[in-house]
Amino acid sequence: MMDKPSSKSSKAMAFLGDRISSLPDELLHHVMSFLPAMDTVRTCVLSTRWRHLWATVRCINIDAKGFAIERKFIDFVTTLLRHRGCTPLESFWLSADESAIFLNKFQNTVNMWIGHVLRCKVQALSIINHDDNGWPITLKLNPHPFTSLYLKRLHLCYVDINSLFLTKLLTDCPALEDLEMINCEILATEFSSATLKNLSIDYDEFPEFTTYEEFRDIVINMPSLVSLRIGSLLCPKLILVEVQSLVTASISLGYPQRFTFADACDILGSLPNVKNLELLFPQDVEGKYSLRSDMQLCQTVFTNLTTLSLSGWCLYDDCKVLLYMLKRSPNLETLTLKLKNWFPGGAAELKSPCDETTEPFHCVKLKKIVIICPKRNKRVGMLVTILFANIISPPEINIKPLPGYSLYEGCPPWYDFPHLLNGGI
Repeated sequence: MMDKPSSKSSKAMAFLGDRISSLPDELLHHVMSFLPAMDTVRTCVLSTRWRHLWATVRCINIDAKGFAIERKFIDFVTTLLRHRGCTPLESFWLSADESAIFLNKFQNTVNMWIGHVLRCKVQALSIINHDDNGWPITLKLNPHPFTSLYLKRLHLCYVDINSLFLTKLLTDCPALEDLEMINCEILATEFSSATLKNLSIDYDEFPEFTTYEEFRDIVINMPSLVSLRIGSLLCPKLILVEVQSLVTASISLGYPQRFTFADACDILGSLPNVKNLELLFPQDVEGKYSLRSDMQLCQTVFTNLTTLSLSGWCLYDDCKVLLYMLKRSPNLETLTLKLKNWFPGGAAELKSPCDETTEPFHCVKLKKIVIICPKRNKRVGMLVTILFANIISPPEINIKPLPGYSLYEGCPPWYDFPHLLNGGI
């Protein structure tokens, strides 16, 4: 039979068991910042030391996933913010993703919360709503609270972005550097900011019931922008103005846009100083008959470009766009070509390099070419032949299968599937 622990050892064990409470508030706040807000509040029952500690935490992560009743969720968030008062905030995360709660149903209350955290000098703000079985239900934010000298990062998901909101945000939040919009309904036409450094726009999937005719061209005018990522965009045309400071740009445009080679040349001409560039345009690009004249108007030399990734649009006219980019990128080190083959006529037939006399050129710093494509792609062999015929001392060329590729991936529902059997890049 084991002996009972002495009172001395019990006190030692009690002391060791609560050593965490002796840590400074700053360190405990850091630990609590990784907890959901509900768990952060629950720490008040641990001991007297923890009773009011939650009310001064600087990072709040509110997730509606644990709430089944809307009123209880609203009461919880409102009470939490009221008890905090105006204690400064570093970050505020409000998410209704994968829950039965829709923020747009009580958006006046949500706007009140946002106004409060902005008055608390929050530096990073994230608002995540969600769709309703494919319906593009977005949260409408009141633009007036968005006046802050402290807000640096803003993440929005399923939020309505109109011109009034965007202008107020980019004008009255001068410290804002990072702006990310996912699945947002963007009706604004101009993104103009002198301070923004990182901009990201994307859609997991296009809203099923969106009326595309209501969208207008989007102009991005940001002289301090360093990183631009556009995974997809709902607009007829993308126009880049004063973005010479861009170091990294990843732009993927496609259906429902009608894209031309002139558009591509305009975008390329706006990126003279980019170092890492990815341009994934639709394969059924229009205006191929004016391709050569369009390229002659784009005389940009990409001196800083070291990493380039392109899709099948660059293979028209026996790879004229691709060869043009290689000639004008003297410091390019890595080239990646991401090719699909579902769209017939997606790229013109590649001809033998002997059909037209071209002057071979050097790519001194080019170390590697990677071609990612579906298996049994019929045109890859001719593409490699054209590259070898035009590049003096070509680098290693690796051909990799397109991961997770299905033959009909991305194909419009009205498409005649049998025609796909002929393939294309």
